[in-house]
Amino acid sequence: MLRTLLSTLSAALAFSAPLVAAQDITSNATSLTGTWSSGSGAVVTGPSFADPMNNDRPFIYPSNTGISYSFTDDGYFEMAQYRFNANASRPDCPTAVVLWQHGTYALHPNGSLTMDPSPFAMDGRVQTQNPCSPTTNVLTEFAQFEVWNSWTVGIDTNHAAYSLQAVDVNGKKPRMFLTVRPPTMLPTASLTGIFNGSIPLSS
Repeated sequence: MLRTLLSTLSAALAFSAPLVAAQDITSNATSLTGTWSSGSGAVVTGPSFADPMNNDRPFIYPSNTGISYSFTDDGYFEMAQYRFNANASRPDCPTAVVLWQHGTYALHPNGSLTMDPSPFAMDGRVQTQNPCSPTTNVLTEFAQFEVWNSWTVGIDTNHAAYSLQAVDVNGKKPRMFLTVRPPTMLPTASLTGIFNGSIPLSS
């Protein structure tokens, strides 16, 4: 049954081997190329999530929280995230955080993966919303180097889909599923010119 599932998925999700692969990934069910999304799949990279050139409305808020990563076969990545941070002293004041960035990634012989936003550091955005803060909505630049200590692509038979499990310094990240290939991404180039500091936005 697993062999049949693998054949079906391979036919539906045709791919070319990533040019940046520097490690032995023969144990993985498929390549990293594509768009991966956690949970219900509400958060996905690309123009349906972020518009970094629009400082008035840089994000299109999804229906649910989650994370998404996209990878090209020539070394580019894009990341999207929507989460809520709880406030223990004020449970009625959670902070909504939406962030996006893109850049280049590299696979390493020890099995790790690094994502470097520095080629397009001015493009990254993070928006925080807190109804109890004097400034309820703030947009700032976001450029954070990220390291996955390890990552594995397998087959989830319950979802009949490829799954991606990454591990970073904080432990396992939420499991993600391949949603589309080739990936859904904004252009892999510098998208913005000038953006400095933080911009208070209207509520």
